[in-house]
Amino acid sequence: MTYRVFFDDAEGNTLTLSGFKDLHDDAGVDVLSDTTVLFTKIYRGMVLGDEEGSAEVVASGILRVGMIAFLKQLATFRAEGPTLADRTSALTRFGVFYFGRLWDVYARSLLSSGPF
Repeated sequence: MTYRVFFDDAEGNTLTLSGFKDLHDDAGVDVLSDTTVLFTKIYRGMVLGDEEGSAEVVASGILRVGMIAFLKQLATFRAEGPTLADRTSALTRFGVFYFGRLWDVYARSLLSSGPF
């Protein structure tokens, strides 16, 4: 899974957080560790994926999110839309995408049918 977030720092400078989660089904139960570790780089400016090779790296690191913090993050998800139905639909599409990807990696080979 890849992530790209554009944001401004305290001085108003635009930065880009680019990150990925390395999802793969190892022996044992590793879905939690895979989904709560994000390998990141922060670039100066608004940087698209194909521009990363020439962009200035401001910082890099590995973010590790504990289970309680991960669950709290899920509760903060919001979507914009003119109606409640539009906002609910957007969150549902994200959930199907996110959890569907996890299903594909960790469960599909074990179970013949499932929710996604």
